[in-house]
Amino acid sequence: LDIIQFVRERAPNSYPPPRMPDAVQAFADPLKPADELRRICRENGIEFVSYSTLGTQHRGNGPNPVLTSPVVQDLARKYDRSVAEVVLSWALQSDMSVIPRSSKEHHINELANLLVLPPFLSGDDMATMASMSLN
Repeated sequence: LDIIQFVRERAPNSYPPPRMPDAVQAFADPLKPADELRRICRENGIEFVSYSTLGTQHRGNGPNPVLTSPVVQDLARKYDRSVAEVVLSWALQSDMSVIPRSSKEHHINELANLLVLPPFLSGDDMATMASMSLN
C-alpha cells in the first residue's frame, strides 16, 4: 500500500499526524486471495473489504473457476449449502468484509444467515480452500 509506505517513511513527524485509511477495498477470492495486501491491512489495523469474492473478475475466460471449483462444490455438498455460501463463509472466516450483490431474495437471505449464524467451515475446510490459491 503506497499510502502506508508514504506515512511511515515521508511523514513520520508531521503534525497533525497523517491518518491511515480505515478500509481498503480490493478483489479477493479463493484463487487470488490477496494474502499480502490482507497481511498489510491486518498489521496496520485497516479493514480489508473484498469485492468480486465469488470470482466475477474471471468473467470472459469461460466458466467461473471459483464457483465451478470441485473443492467449493464438494464443500457445498458436504454442508448442504450453495457454492456462494461456501465462498462467502470462507471470506468471512478469513476476516474479510464482503460486498456481495444480489436482487434475488434467497441469495440475500443466504448472506444474512452467514452474518448471524456460527461459521460452518472447519479448520480443515479452510486449509483446503487455502490450497486453491494461485498466488
